[in-house]
Amino acid sequence: MGMIRLAFTLRFIVYTLSILLTAALVLTVLAYPPAIDLAAVPLAVFAGFAVLGTRDLIQTRHAVLRNYPISAHLRFLLEQIRPEMRQYFFEDEKDGRPFSRDKRAVVYQRAKMVLDKRPFGTQYDVYAQGFEWVRQSIMPRPLATAPASVLADRIARGPMMHRYSISRP
Repeated sequence: MGMIRLAFTLRFIVYTLSILLTAALVLTVLAYPPAIDLAAVPLAVFAGFAVLGTRDLIQTRHAVLRNYPISAHLRFLLEQIRPEMRQYFFEDEKDGRPFSRDKRAVVYQRAKMVLDKRPFGTQYDVYAQGFEWVRQSIMPRPLATAPASVLADRIARGPMMHRYSISRP
């Protein structure tokens, strides 16, 4: 009873269904021989899946194939096409290494010595919260108005020494 229950768990369901459908198609063709015209392609597909699942259960190199016969091949297929899926369907305009998608075209054009169709820039709102450093870094700093003797003293003691010394004169 445990073996039958195991055959219908989620990890073995594809393998079990391929065996059941192969057996059903073989019995249909044996009972009604003219049905071979309609059942030939599905019979070949499901028989191929049954053979593949049996090979997956027997092999000892991949635990994933042994635990998920037939279904693990879908996982391996998706792992192989993952970069293309990410590139064409899931990548944002600002994601990507080393250049984001919106800068990739400009980098390519400059590498090929082609005139830029669009200049470097950003699609971010630089006036939004979190971009304060952009505005602050552009503003000029006021000149030091300390007397010359204080500046000379600071230069003599070294850069930033006055802030970290334990005893001040």
